[in-house]
Amino acid sequence: MKRRCIVVLVVIAWLTGCVGQSSTPSVPIPPNGAQNAPGQGGGRGDGAQELPEPPVVNSHNGIAKVALFAQLSGQTGFPEFIYKDMGEAAPTIRVNPGDTIVMDVTDDFFRGHGGPKHLINIHFHGIGSSPHAPGDDVLGTIARPGETLHYVVHVPKNQEPGLYWYHPHVHGETTYQVGQGGMSGAIIVNGLEKHIPSLAKMRQRVIVVRATGLAPDAERDNDDDDMSDMSDMSSKSEHPQGFNTEPCGSDLGLTTKINWAFHPTITIAPGEKQFFRVINATGHKTLRLWYGGEMQVVAIDGFAYDTWPGNPPYETVKTIVMPPASRAEFVVTGPRSGYADFRTLCYDSGPVGDHDPDLLLGRMIAPNRGHGGHYYTGPLTVGAPLPQNGYTTPLPPVAAKRVVVFSEGNKRFLLNGKSFKLADPPMFIVHVGTVEEWRLVNVTDEIHDFHLHQAHFLVKQIDGVKLAHPYWADSVVVPHRRKDGQAGTEVVIADFRDPIIKGTFLFHCHILDHEDKGMMAKIEAI
Repeated sequence: MKRRCIVVLVVIAWLTGCVGQSSTPSVPIPPNGAQNAPGQGGGRGDGAQELPEPPVVNSHNGIAKVALFAQLSGQTGFPEFIYKDMGEAAPTIRVNPGDTIVMDVTDDFFRGHGGPKHLINIHFHGIGSSPHAPGDDVLGTIARPGETLHYVVHVPKNQEPGLYWYHPHVHGETTYQVGQGGMSGAIIVNGLEKHIPSLAKMRQRVIVVRATGLAPDAERDNDDDDMSDMSDMSSKSEHPQGFNTEPCGSDLGLTTKINWAFHPTITIAPGEKQFFRVINATGHKTLRLWYGGEMQVVAIDGFAYDTWPGNPPYETVKTIVMPPASRAEFVVTGPRSGYADFRTLCYDSGPVGDHDPDLLLGRMIAPNRGHGGHYYTGPLTVGAPLPQNGYTTPLPPVAAKRVVVFSEGNKRFLLNGKSFKLADPPMFIVHVGTVEEWRLVNVTDEIHDFHLHQAHFLVKQIDGVKLAHPYWADSVVVPHRRKDGQAGTEVVIADFRDPIIKGTFLFHCHILDHEDKGMMAKIEAI
């Protein structure tokens, strides 16, 4: 298997999606012909709009202030964030390491109703922040209709510069709110341009991929308003889907958009370098990004690729595989022809996994003749080294080894044989100041997507193969069981050294219907 297949964002995905392929991706033709192959669909027209930019909230004097309202959309009927009467336009929050995010979130769902469908809270995904209120507390902080939450999230001074995001985290409702409704927004911690100065010379694109609407495998129970245990509502959900004979089949019921635009134009001159910062904010779709040219990946899940000692500052690839919740930051080069489809190619998530078909995301088109402007066409340049901290230096000895088994049964999704309940005690107790080796074991016939709150982990080994270039992540695919019956495995080093994380938080599968149906557990750092 080629080295480039093991390096990018979800290395494990390549163990199922890259076997037998050349370094240039082949054109996947869906069995039912429902989707166009790369370069075959749509043409240049469609009257597409230019890729819209989300509004931006910058920190001032070390504080970024944001006020959001959660309500039901009058157009779609699904939940949405409202920011300054802009509708589907949750802002991008830009901060520096050491800054503070102050966010007010008002539950403006149907007042007078008290059911779990109308609760709201926020998770600041990937930020190494406190799990205690008024910080990133998803277990005890929650608003009912008419109430407002006041968050004060301190971004650590040693937070790696890169791309993070925020989204609701009400247990039993994440598929509905984040996946189907698309409630999410980007967080950028400034500073990556200091390490790679040429990035500052490029046009920057913050791209949030959402797949919204009602998919057959994401239907929810609408009859339970019992707030005593929100996890009970997911027990009425359907059984995990049956055998997947068409992994590239049509994704009926969902509409995939980037920055809320359907097939927008991405203006880029031939040879121009642009900096794409992409979030997979879908509920359960694994992306496989492609546009026909090469991409230089510079950061994964907010951490520069060379954060781990010995890694190069970037990796050149043809495709980038991204599970839900992951982020990829990379450089694209405008095609010589002046036109290319920006797509997600088909990804096979396993015999009972979700359909992840080939889809058009947007169209990369050269500007009109005579259009002025200065474009950066030079190479990537490496400037100041990354700050010396615990992520850029060798790790201390492993303090403990643990095993986490992903399984399914009795219409539930399980971790170590247990389905999550809000009243559960912590599954693991860890010690602040240590690192641990976690062996992730998937005994099911579909991929899962491991996410650890408050901390990052180092991905070291997949299905018994040690990575040539380990990398830091907070969301990563756990490969499914192989045809010979062997479980899919992954080894990571979980980092609990920062004292800011002291408290109780979560780890779970970030395929959101799996999370809602029990594939989640508590962890306590003491």
